[in-house]
Amino acid sequence: MRTTHRVHLFARTLCVVALVSVGCRKAPEVQVVRVGRASVEATVTGVSSGTVRAEQIAELAFGAVGRVREVNIHLGEIVRQGQILAQIENGDLKSRLDVTAEELNRAQRLSESKAASRSNVIQAQGLYDAAVTAYDKSIIRAPFDGLIAELNLEVGQLSQITAVIPLAPIRLVDTKPRYVRVEIDEVDLPKARVGLPARIKVLAVRREPFHATVRKVVPYISSIREQDRTSEIELVVDNEGILLPVGASADVEIVTDTKQDVVTALSKAVLGRGKERYVYRVESGRLKRVPVQVGISGFSLTEIVSGLTEGDELALPSDKADLRDGLAITPKNA
Repeated sequence: MRTTHRVHLFARTLCVVALVSVGCRKAPEVQVVRVGRASVEATVTGVSSGTVRAEQIAELAFGAVGRVREVNIHLGEIVRQGQILAQIENGDLKSRLDVTAEELNRAQRLSESKAASRSNVIQAQGLYDAAVTAYDKSIIRAPFDGLIAELNLEVGQLSQITAVIPLAPIRLVDTKPRYVRVEIDEVDLPKARVGLPARIKVLAVRREPFHATVRKVVPYISSIREQDRTSEIELVVDNEGILLPVGASADVEIVTDTKQDVVTALSKAVLGRGKERYVYRVESGRLKRVPVQVGISGFSLTEIVSGLTEGDELALPSDKADLRDGLAITPKNA
């Protein structure tokens, strides 16, 4: 009798464990979204961040050997074209310039009065021009309006002429509107055209994007990286009066096409590649794999040409569940 009682007790325990196990197998929770109508954009993005660039950058140095007499600028200062930025000790060169200028004026006066030949003027002009060249080499002037982006000069420092300058004494960057250069994947090259609108985020300035326009598409594919063949494009940025920092990274999104008021779904809900696209539609708490035909697609939204209707609920890919046809789920609004 005791043995029979123990068998029955063990059997009842197994039944309870089985029921508990079954009860614990809840349908996985999956985020769902609704198909709706909206405007959708087809976009092309850079394979990596682009770079903010200036139209003109100049590395400025003295053309003669000497000790720095004065530095008239500060890092970050805005300067004007022709402004003297720095000079080496050049008193003797200035004196020579003044003397040759006087000699040239004298020779010109004598030539006009027929008291000297024209050859004297030519000789005096040559000496004056040489003096101007020597004096100019002792001065660094701004070749254009710009920003002092780098300054490696100090008063008393010895300036020398070398084939390779490790650090530019002065680096000048223009103050014109910036442009952005970015690489796009070779498959996107046919989509990129001059004049297309774009959005550019420069996080070094702000999180909101700037408006931009494609100004150049380089019809050349770089194969330096075998697995990542790219082409370069340039975009003019509407900087809204902000002087964008040269060298800053820029996330680029080019709008290649736009459609208004079409059936759309979140792009991440649309799976597959090429013409084999599909979604998982939620029907009575279970998933059903549904093939769809898509139109233009952007990062956020994809146009649904056929296969779905407005209001359909779609499952989003999840780390908690492996989506498959017939899977029972617990829907959760995304």
